Amino acid sequence: IVLSGGDDRLWKTWGFPDGNILLTGEGHTDWLSGCCFRPSGTQLVTSSGDTTVRIWDLSRRGCILTLRGHSRAVQGCSWHSCGDFVASASMDGTSKIWDVN
Repeated sequence: IVLSGGDDRLWKTWGFPDGNILLTGEGHTDWLSGCCFRPSGTQLVTSSGDTTVRIWDLSRRGCILTLRGHSRAVQGCSWHSCGDFVASASMDGTSKIWDVN
C-alpha cells in the first residue's frame, strides 16, 4: 500500500503494484504537505497548509482527531516509532510533539 497527499486536499491509499485507489480521505481545507502511517498500520497522520495536523482511523474511514496549535502552514508530520507521538513542523517556525493518546 502506498500513501499520498497533495494539492487536491485529499489523502489516498493505493494498492501496489496495480495502482488502484483503496481509500480516500477528505477534511483538510488546504493542500496536504505530509502523510504517514502509524507504525501499527491502523491509522495515519496528515499535515496541511490549513495549519492543522489530523489523525485518521483507517477502519472508521475518517478523521478521529484534529490537532491545532500552529499559526501557519504545517510542512510535515511523522509518527514516533512507538506510535504514541506525532511530530509536526510548521512555517510558523515551530515544531511540536503531540501525545495522541
